[in-house]
Amino acid sequence: MEPVESESVQPREGVCGVVSAFNPGPENVANLKWLLRFVDHVVIVDDGSPGDVAQALADMEKLGAVILRLGTNSGIARALNVGVKEAVGRWNPEWVLTMDQDSRLTGDYVTAALATAHSSREPESVAMVCAESHNNIPLPTWGGQEEPQIFDPMTSGTLVRTETFQFVGYFDEGFFIDCVDSEFNARLREHGLRALAGRGCNLEHSLGNARPMTIFGWHARVGAKKLYVYYHAPFRVYYITRNSLILARRYAVKQPTWVLRRIYMEIQSHVVRFGFGPNRRKHFIAATAGVRDALRQKMGKIDESLAARLR
Repeated sequence: MEPVESESVQPREGVCGVVSAFNPGPENVANLKWLLRFVDHVVIVDDGSPGDVAQALADMEKLGAVILRLGTNSGIARALNVGVKEAVGRWNPEWVLTMDQDSRLTGDYVTAALATAHSSREPESVAMVCAESHNNIPLPTWGGQEEPQIFDPMTSGTLVRTETFQFVGYFDEGFFIDCVDSEFNARLREHGLRALAGRGCNLEHSLGNARPMTIFGWHARVGAKKLYVYYHAPFRVYYITRNSLILARRYAVKQPTWVLRRIYMEIQSHVVRFGFGPNRRKHFIAATAGVRDALRQKMGKIDESLAARLR
């Protein structure tokens, strides 16, 4: 992932970066170096990495990042919460930029995001500014053409006004991984706040393993565009299924249009996953367990016995 070097990018005062890391390596050290072109301060939270990551974390610290290590793998929500609180306690920034370790900003991203917030007709209602596109592919929006809101923003590449956390609370740690960003976004709307699409803000983000979508050996396409299946490990399918259902139940009455559209998108993903993806038997086990635990309202980390079955 090598975005084109941007001209005249200056770190913005009042903005701190917070990165959740898991088993970071040299490529993530390079991503941190890139991030420090955009912000003055960064907190890296290692989420209980089981591997030997001492060298990578030491290299990150040499670059100027504050390093925090969680004793156990506690999920991205907790890692981000710990990092945000550390950043606020140290520097009291106006904005926090949350990032995944495998993402990079392009262009003069932070400046463009702040300009979007400050030029809004109702700047006081702007709680977040998110990427407008991922890998130059526009993200789904709603709320009008003049100031579109991102339909389901990802935490990576999102600037959050720090006072928002005092107003609506922090990320829900019960979700652990998937839908953490979706739930936070829905909660913002419950408080009359918005997550705007940052004009010109493109995030380079790793989409994981991809394989061609084939039908009897034919590479499926829409027009000239070839289609691919993006692979999620079975344990992720468990979280995606469970958390999506819990999220839908939580907001179905309050935000029915958003919930129905999101369920439709998840059904599409499952059709592709079970119809064309690898490891379908384990994915089916994961999805079934996710439905079961959603009905039980069971949150938190996946049971180790189930995780072992899905490896």
